[in-house]
Amino acid sequence: ALKNNPEITDFYKFHGGLLEAWDGPALLVFSDGKSIGASLDRNGLRPARYSITNDGSVYMMSETGVIPDLNEADIVEKGRLGPGQMINVDLASGEFKDNIKIKSEIASRHPYGEWIARQRKDVTKLEASAERIYDDTTATFAQGTFGWSLEDIGMQIQDMAGSAKETTYSMGDDAPQAVFSERPHVLYNYFKQRFAQVTNPPIDPLREGVVMSLGMTLGKKESIYAVSEEGARLIHLESPVLNSEEMNKIKEFADASNGAFGQSTISTRYDLADGPAGIKSALDEICDAAVDEVLNGSEVLILSDLAADQSVLDTTSYVPPLLAVGAVHHRLIEEGLRMDVGLVIETGGAWSTHHFACLIGYGANAVHPYLALETVKQWYGQDRTQKMMEAGKLKNISLEKAQENYRNAVEAGLLKILSKMGISLLTSYAGAQ
Repeated sequence: ALKNNPEITDFYKFHGGLLEAWDGPALLVFSDGKSIGASLDRNGLRPARYSITNDGSVYMMSETGVIPDLNEADIVEKGRLGPGQMINVDLASGEFKDNIKIKSEIASRHPYGEWIARQRKDVTKLEASAERIYDDTTATFAQGTFGWSLEDIGMQIQDMAGSAKETTYSMGDDAPQAVFSERPHVLYNYFKQRFAQVTNPPIDPLREGVVMSLGMTLGKKESIYAVSEEGARLIHLESPVLNSEEMNKIKEFADASNGAFGQSTISTRYDLADGPAGIKSALDEICDAAVDEVLNGSEVLILSDLAADQSVLDTTSYVPPLLAVGAVHHRLIEEGLRMDVGLVIETGGAWSTHHFACLIGYGANAVHPYLALETVKQWYGQDRTQKMMEAGKLKNISLEKAQENYRNAVEAGLLKILSKMGISLLTSYAGAQ
């Protein structure tokens, strides 16, 4: 039905950038005294049936048979609300409106499709670059500084890049909790995934993937109470996991003739000479700089710990990306500026799906895992990897395909994490902490 009503699709595309989707489960019945209606959540997780009789009466109930004296011979129409659907009855005129009529009427009030065509910029998935940013020695040194282990490279990267799947571990995990461990841990290890704490049933991301999406937006979000063309002026990302080509594409939108999206990059690195106390002052400087950049018109803010070369790695350290994004996210909320900007984290300290989920949960709109992609290139170029491909132990793939496999593995992991909580869209998960 929506193929014949493109204005409804455009309406949802427009508002999808401004509002989080309502996953439910819930059935709402509403009235303003002039009309009465009912609406079901977008996943259709509650029953809602209606009957219309020949005298014009409309009955809506969770199950058929609730009204005992309703004569089947008097019913002229029966139906049920599907996912995200709505019905309405005008109490003055007695007119019954179905889902398509209601939404088409509302969606036709503004030219949403024209606004999107003129204002929205899309970043679709682009083929990753084969160009290296570090030699093998520097890459290995960088991995050590970010807390990578041999297991991460030898198992996780190999499985994710080689077969687009997360590494399968044993069911038992007898490693001590990070907080009790005597060994240093990356910050993510102090956080655990939780299952749904409410009535949301878990979703199957394989069979129910049609209701799930990892699409994200960057830019300033306008008020939903003043609908205007400016509300469509956003950068839409097909994936929250970005490669260098997609980062360059985003930067092109800073051009006055190509969207004029204000953009700025803040380094999260600080001098080793500052000692342990340096992290606190660096974090304050990062947060202050973020506020200043947004006040000066930045709509895309990139927090980056990328070191240009070995000399920078030798003399500086970095604020852990999870700490940096969480601090900036909440500082911008305190200043009333969070809706004015999209946060991109460019980091060498994210490689597993849990890391990406943490970063997005604490405020990131997208992540550029430059060192993870660099590690995929390093792994691909090793003699051992090439010999395994020649022997048939690994599928023979191109370097570009290996990088795409890695992204696909991260995306599948994110969908799995969302599905445990009964959440369909990454936009509903982002910034939840």
